[in-house]
This record gives sequence, structure tokens and C-alpha cells, in this order.
Amino acid sequence: MVVIAIIGVLVGLLLPAVQAAREAARRMQCSNNLKQIGLAVHMYHDTFTAIPPASFSRLSVDTSSLPASWLVRILPYMEQSAAYERAVFAGSDWSNRGNGINYSWEGFHKLIVPTINCPSSPLPISRMDTARPGTVALGAPEQLEIQMANYAGVSGEYAYGYSNGTSAWWNGYFGMADYSGSIIPVDNKNPRPLRFASVQDGLSNTFAVGEQGDYKRVRNTDGTTTEYDHRSSNFYGGAWCGGGGDADPTALYGYRQNYASVRRGINFSPTASNNPWGTGQNGGWPGNHSIFNSAHPGGAQFLRMDGSVLFVTENLNFETLSRLVNRRDGETIEEF
Repeated sequence: MVVIAIIGVLVGLLLPAVQAAREAARRMQCSNNLKQIGLAVHMYHDTFTAIPPASFSRLSVDTSSLPASWLVRILPYMEQSAAYERAVFAGSDWSNRGNGINYSWEGFHKLIVPTINCPSSPLPISRMDTARPGTVALGAPEQLEIQMANYAGVSGEYAYGYSNGTSAWWNGYFGMADYSGSIIPVDNKNPRPLRFASVQDGLSNTFAVGEQGDYKRVRNTDGTTTEYDHRSSNFYGGAWCGGGGDADPTALYGYRQNYASVRRGINFSPTASNNPWGTGQNGGWPGNHSIFNSAHPGGAQFLRMDGSVLFVTENLNFETLSRLVNRRDGETIEEF
């Protein structure tokens, strides 16, 4: 009995150490994923003299041609040229939700790119989208399996410059669309893709991509917690759709996808409200300012524009975080 008790104690001591070692390995792999994404962004810039845009504005006010995300554009630089060569950018409905045709379905149905998923994340890797009749007519199955990502482009600081209309504007129920970051759309508020020279605060002082690798946990009034998968890729089209806003600048329902601005702190856990997607205290509708979070204890990892990766504690001062996601506020953060 004594021997059994001793073995039990040893196992109890060893198990946390094994779990910590496994998480350390997963976190390192996550960091390597972000470094590969950073390298792809730099290679894209070398080719096109531009940072990959979050998306190009959709061509019409209906949902027949929702555009590709920035993740699609960097695929050739992540050993995914075969899928990229099947991508049709003009006139294709990357969301699988509108009235149009997804001409790219064949290259992206069941495509799994390990680089865009964190190994620590408990979130599902893919979602099922119902293919529209025009896409099915091309030979697609009725259900398309579409990958979702654990990394989102950083579009800036929530509501920065809104007072003068230069960086953000209200987008109805889906919150504020922001333009002070590095991964932003090309649309009626931003006429052309950014360049590295557009990052006026310096590439090493500006975040480009951050983790969205865990559930958003909403604390209910009865003491329970409800989990929501509110990352900005969990919508029609998954990782491959950029949303495209709306061609009508007065529209209330244009949406953004696979990029987000910072409205709340890292790993923010809201209290319950009537709308768990919330544009209020719950932290925003996915795509505009869904929170950056991770399953790594104590914080989340971010890719800086210079290609380096940094683990950022969830206790980081929110003002400092806001400075780090803004490419042009004139505030450089030496240490934090």
C-alpha cells in the first residue's frame, strides 16, 4: 500500500510537468506559425510592394461577389501554390452565402493549411458551408468543408480618428470599422494597399497579426460561463473570405472577416448581456473587433510587422496595447 501511495504521489507530481512541457512545445509551434505568416507577408510585399490587404471591397451592394481574405493572397508563400492557382478573385463569392458562385471551391474545399491553426486551440479547424446552386452546378458538393484560422490581421485601434472621419466609421449593428492598423481593406475609405512605408511608427513597434485561438467566455448572472467561438474567421467562407464591407458606404450591414481591431484587452471575458455577439461590453461582432485571445496561459502571441513574434501578457495596459496596434499614432513603445 505504501508503494502504491508513493507511485500515486510521483504521478501527481510528474503529470503537471508533462502537461507544461507539452504546452511549451505547442506554444513554440504557434510562434513558428506566426513567423511563417510573417515571412509570407514580407515575401508578398517583396513581390507586390504592398502589405496584403484584408480584402478588396465587394463589387456590388448585394452578396454575389464577396472577396477573398488576405490569407488567400499569402498562400503561395506558405507552400500552398496549388490551392492559390485555383483561386478566382474577380467575381467569385468566397463566402458561400450569397447569390453568386464560388469559382474557387475546388481548391479550397477540404483544404487544411496547418500554419494558420494554433496547436493549443480547442476551437474547431473547419466549418460546413452550404454551397449555392451556381457552385453546385460547377460540380461542388452541397456541403463545403472550409477551414477556419486562429490568427487574425490587426486592423488597428478601436475608433481611432473617428472624430475626424479619417480612420474609422460606424458600421451599424456590427460596430466600428477601423483603419489605423496594418491589415486593412481596400475600399471607399482606403483607396490602395498599404506599404511598409505606411507603418509610420516602425515595423518593430506595430502588431500585424494576433491570435484568436480560444473561446470567448461570457460570465452569466447565475455564476455559470457560456463559451462562444467568436473569432473573426468563424463565419461564411471561413479563413478564405474577407467580407468586403459593403459597396454602399451608407449601409449598416457590411461585414469584415479575418481581421479585427482592438476594442478590449487580451483574453477579455465579458459579463452576460442580451446579445452575446455584442457590440457593447461583450467585445464586438466577429470581424470588426472580436477579441484577441489564446489557449496559452496568461496571454496571446502577436506577429510584429518586422516578422518577429511576441507573447503578450493579458495584463498589459490597454493603452499600451492600443498603441501597439496603431501603425501611425506617433507613439513608439520601447519596453512593456
